[in-house]
Amino acid sequence: MVSLQLAQSGGPLLSYTRSMVEGSAGWPLQGDYAIWSGNLDKNASPYLLHELVGQRVLPVPISSGRAILHPVTRGTWFEIRHLFGYWMRADVDTVWLDAPGENGRYYTLCIGGSEARPGEVSYGWVCPNCGVLFGEATIDVAAEGFQTFLNAAEDGVSRFNADDGMRSCPQCKHVHPLTYGFDQTKDTDATRQARLAV
Repeated sequence: MVSLQLAQSGGPLLSYTRSMVEGSAGWPLQGDYAIWSGNLDKNASPYLLHELVGQRVLPVPISSGRAILHPVTRGTWFEIRHLFGYWMRADVDTVWLDAPGENGRYYTLCIGGSEARPGEVSYGWVCPNCGVLFGEATIDVAAEGFQTFLNAAEDGVSRFNADDGMRSCPQCKHVHPLTYGFDQTKDTDATRQARLAV
């Protein structure tokens, strides 16, 4: 169970509680937060959070015995391997919760905490060979909501996978492997294999 004390904005929303066992039907907007929660069976590969610092990809360690709550500072590019295959950056802080349980691992991703945010969210790709970020696009989500970003990123993944030129790093020319969006129900055989890859 995740329970968050939320900032007030436009009304007295004081708390939000969601069972992490049930997973998420999407990204509900609560106050100034877009929130996703989910879980994985203990035999599945865990979700792995990475941050981009310069051209270095830094993993956030997972723990087998305790929960980890990790803040991603606004403006920092990050990915969550096996959950979505692009890199994301928001104009507001993001909080990642990774909690081991008896039957698997439980997760929450919470983006927001400032009035009228998230307002802009970006997606792009990082070259696995040299660490350069490329192909980024920024989506205005202030009016239409976070789902606007998810839809744009899904479309971006489809275009990226269909075009070797788009997948070629502008610095070292390495061709990025196929990638995947957030919505696993849209996976093809190829993107499903990419999602499961190390």
